[in-house]
Amino acid sequence: MARKYGADKVKIYVLDDSTDETSSEVDRLASEYSAQGLCLRVIRRGNRKGFKAGALQTALLGTEEKYVAVFDADFVPSCDFLDRTVAVLEEDPKVGFVQARWGHLDRNHNAITMSIAIGIDAHFFLEQQGRNGSGYLMNFNGSAGVLRADVIREAGGWESDTLAEDLDLSYRIQLAGYRGVYLSDLEVPGEVPPTIASLKRQQGRWARGSLQAARKLRGRILGSERLSLGQKVEAGMHLTYYLVHPLMVASFLLAVAADFMSIDVIRYGIALSVPTFSTAPGSTGVVMETVQVVPWLVFSALVILSTFAVLICCFQAVRAQKLGPLVNIKRIVFLVALGYGMSISNSVHALNGLLSSETGTFSRTPKYAVLETSEDWRDKKYQIPLNATTLLEGAAVGLAGTASAWAIFTGNLGILPILLVYLAGYAVILYLTARQRLGSGGKRDS
Repeated sequence: MARKYGADKVKIYVLDDSTDETSSEVDRLASEYSAQGLCLRVIRRGNRKGFKAGALQTALLGTEEKYVAVFDADFVPSCDFLDRTVAVLEEDPKVGFVQARWGHLDRNHNAITMSIAIGIDAHFFLEQQGRNGSGYLMNFNGSAGVLRADVIREAGGWESDTLAEDLDLSYRIQLAGYRGVYLSDLEVPGEVPPTIASLKRQQGRWARGSLQAARKLRGRILGSERLSLGQKVEAGMHLTYYLVHPLMVASFLLAVAADFMSIDVIRYGIALSVPTFSTAPGSTGVVMETVQVVPWLVFSALVILSTFAVLICCFQAVRAQKLGPLVNIKRIVFLVALGYGMSISNSVHALNGLLSSETGTFSRTPKYAVLETSEDWRDKKYQIPLNATTLLEGAAVGLAGTASAWAIFTGNLGILPILLVYLAGYAVILYLTARQRLGSGGKRDS
């Protein structure tokens, strides 16, 4: 099929807020591609006000084009990307944006990219496809999508009062009466963060931004006459998804408390020893009585079901790509460990998004361009220093280890599996953070 949208039909805007030598490299490439016939313009604002949203809004104000395609710097669209996405927009004027599926340029680089790629696949193969197919509100993922310029303006433009400008705008577009369309068979590969530090930064921004969007939009969602009750409920779950991480940390702390307070979880389920008064002959007047709180079988079933749901999503994402579920088991298990281990870092950002009135700083995810397994991210310029969450993770490893030892010593083995899962997760994150930071040569992200 002949391409309809060639070099003569598009204008390319490079949004560059760089403060280092990146700008000169951008100028060099812009001149090179312009000489080849591309209509290319570099936009520099001289500041980072509004971060990515501010840069996008500046570009929007300077364009008269009907459609706006957005790509982060590491994404590589196929030649037919515009033909396939714009065709959907042309067919239905009520489609406000089209989102393509993210692929992975560096999926096989290391254990982190292999596992995180599966988690991202689960989002696109199950969550996005499920929301789109069921008529629920879906989100523009910030890259590899096309939006109607007039609909962006109608919805209020790119706003910078959250760190999730993509999620925020896509929800406002749908609240304005338009809908999003997800193309699962159109893949646009990008880079998966190859280090724990860069992964924490990316996940932390998403966590804080999504909760900020939830605070900002909750009134409009609940009061919307366009949305059904089901859409409102699903939107609430979608926007507050990252609250699962504070809940994970809370469950860890409760397990530790249960361990040290001698709450028996092996014989009775979850049961608590409490003081009661006795009038029996020879009694001192106070005795300890075991009171059952939650049946152990019920608790076990809830834990198993919640874990099983996550595993099913990952296995389905692997199967959808015919990658072989059995050979990916260890990657999925490692992904679960990463999820538990990152609960502290994500909790800090999620609670900031929920409770703080400040937007915060848009800390970009470094792009290392390590496309081959043999390439190394350690010699790249942009490295991320350690932060306070590493100290919290170290404390969590010590606490989980001590609580596990105490559980073994006291025979409180029912609580041990929960403690060991968190111990493994926090230890993996702490180990990889320290190892990768020490191996980065001390270079900093500027």
